[in-house]
Amino acid sequence: MGFWPVRAACQHGGVRETARSRVLERLVRLSGAGLDLATFIDEADALVGRVIPHEGACWHTLDPATMIQTGSWTLNLPSHGAEAAENEYLSDDFNRFADLARSARHSASLTEATGGDPLRSDRFRRLMRPGGIRGELRTTFVVDGAGWGSAAMFRAAPDDFTERESEAAHELAAPVARGIRAALVRDHRGRSGAPPAAPGLLLLDDRQRVESVTGPALQWLAELGHPAGEPLQQECLPYALFAVAARAGQDSDATVRVRGASGRWVTAHASVVTGGEGERVAVILQGATAPALAPLIAAAYGLTRRERAVSELVLQGQATADIAASLLISRHTVQEHLKSIFEKAGVRSRRELVGKVFMRHYRPFL
Repeated sequence: MGFWPVRAACQHGGVRETARSRVLERLVRLSGAGLDLATFIDEADALVGRVIPHEGACWHTLDPATMIQTGSWTLNLPSHGAEAAENEYLSDDFNRFADLARSARHSASLTEATGGDPLRSDRFRRLMRPGGIRGELRTTFVVDGAGWGSAAMFRAAPDDFTERESEAAHELAAPVARGIRAALVRDHRGRSGAPPAAPGLLLLDDRQRVESVTGPALQWLAELGHPAGEPLQQECLPYALFAVAARAGQDSDATVRVRGASGRWVTAHASVVTGGEGERVAVILQGATAPALAPLIAAAYGLTRRERAVSELVLQGQATADIAASLLISRHTVQEHLKSIFEKAGVRSRRELVGKVFMRHYRPFL
């Protein structure tokens, strides 16, 4: 996992409070700048690096409902897609991103978590130490109770991260989460062409290599970023496949929603295949349906659990009285929830909520 020789060695020092405040302010502005995802991650990493210097990093997007990684960007590092996914979901290792999302502090160094002995970590022994990496600082980007992304920053031996830097990473997590959330939900790309007509199926062997694939699956893979016509080599496969397959190995099956290259949403469902030699995983790729996307879109606008329930009933065309009866609340309470939903989504009516916020995500597959 050694660093690519792209950046000069960084100068590590303490976190200065003035620099920390400036970076926080700039991250807040950056999160509202309307950037596409790749540009936002690149600029956010550069800003974070001003207060937490690092030689390399790996950033991920997350499905907030399942905490499965949906994308991966390595900065100044080689990729370890299948190995990294297996460590995250199949190994009981330290500082897993889902665990950090649930913690009071969403960031921690590997040295902190292992009590000063990183050799206790399988990830350190297998992926970090062979590449000369000593320090790892992990952060899950959480806002409004939902995790939208994560990052692991690395330092070459003998340098490590400090507790103050871990605290700084936690403080910077919320604006980064807002930026990732906005980039995932905002549609920067025009949709071109029709989506595949049928679900696609891939069969992965016990080393997460493609054993067989259907024609529609190839089209869905292109939607997820795999170069059309290129061999299905493991190092070229979309990272979301590794993550959902590894999670299926843990829970027997797993589902994740991924934003495709055209702006369409894709559902990847993985299940462990029984029988035969070795543990294989079948992955079904298809267009995400409205029910599958409703919780994600609601989370993207920071809706509360009750507001999500109201918005889903609005999508079904229910009137205020019907919503009140369904949720056992008063009409006035429904109206108050709707007012809050409209403010968060930036709309003024039910029609705008359905047409401009929700249906633009569903329409490609309806």
